[in-house]
Amino acid sequence: MLASELFDVSSEVVLVTGGGSGIGLAMAQTLASNGARVVLADVALERAEASAAAIRSEGGAALAIGLDVRSEEMIGSAFDRAEAELGAVGVLINNAGIAHRDKAAALSPKAWRSVMEVNVDGAFAVAQEAARRMIRDRRAGSIINISSILADRPIRQVAAYSASKAALSQLTRSLALEWAKHEIRVNEIRPGWFETGLTDPFLKGPGAKIMAAQTPMGRLGIGLDLAGAVLLLASDASRYMTGSTITVDGGHSIGK
Repeated sequence: MLASELFDVSSEVVLVTGGGSGIGLAMAQTLASNGARVVLADVALERAEASAAAIRSEGGAALAIGLDVRSEEMIGSAFDRAEAELGAVGVLINNAGIAHRDKAAALSPKAWRSVMEVNVDGAFAVAQEAARRMIRDRRAGSIINISSILADRPIRQVAAYSASKAALSQLTRSLALEWAKHEIRVNEIRPGWFETGLTDPFLKGPGAKIMAAQTPMGRLGIGLDLAGAVLLLASDASRYMTGSTITVDGGHSIGK
C-alpha cells in the first residue's frame, strides 16, 4: 500500500479540544493540510475562530466551536454541531489541558481540583461522548489523548499536572481495553518540552535553555514535530494499535 493511502485522513472529521492554539492547533493544521475536516473546540472561542479562518485561507476545512470540557452540555452541543456542519467525528484529539505551578506543600485543594477537572475529568467526558456516538452508529474511530513525559518523569512544583497526566495515561489503556471490540482505538502522545502558552510559565527566563540543554537533541519541540505521530494515530496506518504511547520529546525522557 502506498504511504499516501496508508496515512490518508481525507475522509475524517477530527475534533481537537484546545485546538485554537499551541500544539492542538499545530496538529489540526497538519490534519487539515492533509484533507481532514477539523473542529477547533476551545474555551477561547475568538482565538479558535481566528485559527479556523487561517486554516480555511490555506484551503482547509475548519470549524471553530466554543468548548469548556468541564461542561457536559457544551460537550454534547459541540459534537452535535460538528456532525451537523462537517459530519460525524471519527477522530478525537483530547488536547485541552491546564497546568499549575506551586510547591506541593502549598498547593491548594482548589488548584489541585481545577487541574484534575480539565486534564482528567474533561478528557474522560469528551472521550466518552465521542465513543458513545461511535458505538451508537457502529463506526470505528480513533481517540488520541495528549499526555506528557511528566506522566512518569515528574519534576518539582507540578505535582497536580504530573498526577493528572499519569491518570490520563492509565485512562488511555483502560478505554483502549474496553472499546477495542467496537473498533475504537485509544492511544496517547507524550510530548516533551514544547514552547506553548501552557509551558510559558515554566520556560521563562533561563528555563528554555535549561530544558533544551537537558534534551539529547539539543532543542525544544515545535508543532511540526508532532505531525508524524498524529498522522499515524489518526489514520489507518495505526489500525492495529490501541493502548499505545508515542513519546515525542527529542530524547528528554532518556536523558540525564
